[in-house]
Amino acid sequence: MTQTRPILAALPLLAATLLAACQAEPEKRAEAAQDPHQGIDLPPGHPAIALPGEGGAESNPAASGHPPVISLDGEGLRLVDPKSGATRPLAFGVDQAQLRLVAEKLKGPAKAGRNEECGAGPLSYLSWDDGLTLYSLDGLFAGWALDEAGAAVPAKPATGQPAPKLTTISGIGIGSSRTQLLDVYDATIEQTTLGTEFNAAGLSGILDGPGPKAKVTNLWSGVNCVFR
Repeated sequence: MTQTRPILAALPLLAATLLAACQAEPEKRAEAAQDPHQGIDLPPGHPAIALPGEGGAESNPAASGHPPVISLDGEGLRLVDPKSGATRPLAFGVDQAQLRLVAEKLKGPAKAGRNEECGAGPLSYLSWDDGLTLYSLDGLFAGWALDEAGAAVPAKPATGQPAPKLTTISGIGIGSSRTQLLDVYDATIEQTTLGTEFNAAGLSGILDGPGPKAKVTNLWSGVNCVFR
């Protein structure tokens, strides 16, 4: 009986520790939902870029104060400062709550849903009228897709000014020609069940024909709902 007393005495402390841990987890999730930077890893010395509503250069000397432009990337998305050219990654693996917070700050409210029929499993998605769809798998940013709606340039929600066309940093987007694609990427192009399909630097896409003047009609990267 004497050996059980220390154990009994330790039970209240153990219960308190477990309770504190359980309470900390919701607080951590709440903080993540409010902080657009959390979960976005930046290399040492990487330039900061202010998002709308974060304050500009006066409150953050490392930031330019100009809302960044979204650029398509083979490893996710990249935020580009339109004035300085500085970039920061919004890479695959970012929590989907963070992804939505950042993307909606720049693009306005998204249409949100869930596709149960994708080969990789059920995917949550955010989509906009400019043809961009962002996919999340198991709560993490996993892929993006851009279709021909991206050839139109909608008004930017925050300013009413025309928004830049969605492209890679190298300028490849919907409507780019096969020649332009091959000028900047060492792309593999082949005929598949999808049509004239290309792969380059983590990007995949479709051309509307095999000739040098063929245009890009679709772009995607990461996990997607592509049915072959």
